[in-house]
Amino acid sequence: MGDLNLWWDRYGLKLLALVAAALIIGAVYPQLASRSQNPSQLSAWDSDWNDLSRFAADMEARGYTTQSLLSSPQALGELTGEQRNSTVLVILGVERAYTEAEAKAIHEFVKQGGRVLLADDFGHGNSAVTGLYSVGASFFGKRLYDRNHWEEAYHPHNSSYVVIDAAVTHYGFSGQLLLSEPTALTIAEGGKAIPLARSSVQSFVDLNGDGIGDSDEGAFSTGGAVVLAEVEIGSGRMVMLSDPSLFINSLYGELDNREFAQALIDNLAQGSNTTLLFDESRHLQPDFLSLVYVQLFGYVVFAGSNEVARIIFLATILLGAEVALMRTRNPLPWRHLHNLYRGRSTNYRVPHAHYVHPDTIREVFLDRVRIEHGYSREEFNMFSGARLEELLGDETLVRFIVNRDAKLRQEQVLEAISRWTK
Repeated sequence: MGDLNLWWDRYGLKLLALVAAALIIGAVYPQLASRSQNPSQLSAWDSDWNDLSRFAADMEARGYTTQSLLSSPQALGELTGEQRNSTVLVILGVERAYTEAEAKAIHEFVKQGGRVLLADDFGHGNSAVTGLYSVGASFFGKRLYDRNHWEEAYHPHNSSYVVIDAAVTHYGFSGQLLLSEPTALTIAEGGKAIPLARSSVQSFVDLNGDGIGDSDEGAFSTGGAVVLAEVEIGSGRMVMLSDPSLFINSLYGELDNREFAQALIDNLAQGSNTTLLFDESRHLQPDFLSLVYVQLFGYVVFAGSNEVARIIFLATILLGAEVALMRTRNPLPWRHLHNLYRGRSTNYRVPHAHYVHPDTIREVFLDRVRIEHGYSREEFNMFSGARLEELLGDETLVRFIVNRDAKLRQEQVLEAISRWTK
């Protein structure tokens, strides 16, 4: 057992540091790798052209509270019923995929009365709605083109833009939406998802990426590709839009985008005192520290909602505390404990590492000497070396306490302590 304690003192912290580094690298590296090709965007709190600050400020001006979710959608499970009913989860762009547990958390949030706005194009939006938690709609993931409105002076022959003639009576809205490089929504036959807006019959989904409407990519004879849909889940609702760019700063004020966004949020909110919760956890962070924070905080949230993870997390905390206690200087004893082999010992009666360290032995024994002679700490600390030698009255103890002789064996010191008397 003594060999094990010695090994732990030498290598334990190094091992823990390596494990911690591996966890951090494992959490962070995939996002760092993808960041090189996909810069941060779609943040409600940034003012770049592809961020959402205009939309967020507009909603605040309309009386809504805006907050951000930085950790994980699993935190939604902490909301009370009243909080769920007054919260709209706003997911605009999904740059990092949701885990199955996170998708389940979103599903349960909606099922129990929450509302969700999910807008994506070529990101990981499907991770929130497919698999076990399918809602009957998904993002196609291929570029949608529409020849309609190409001849207008506003954006002549600009295939990046798609104009949607939308009449969404459900929201009390009628007007034109301007999208930039959207995709389409796939609606499952017989599913619960209801199409609310479509592109024109001149539109096509570019399957091969050549920008040309080939014969197998032909026009939508049924009224165009679906770009907006809604689905009821339990007592809540989810709205899906095939392009988050409608809300970005550079397009928010174009055509009728702003009016549509207002009508959409008003319909989802269903009253005042509603909080718009922007999910910032799906965005690639602009700096390393923010990225690490989001990742690690997400793990903390996961640990709090999973029984096995909670046990592992708590065990890690306790282990870390024990390691910190072993490696830090032991404070002055808070009780009169002068038997070095009592107290913090294992079941095998092996003394804690603190209690066999020479400095700890000196502190504990000197406190015993002080107490035996009835001195206060202030008085005792002012004694000269000669006075201390007089109180000790033992050559071995003088060598150990006053002279700090490193050549003394621990057995010699403990034997001298055991025979010491006032």
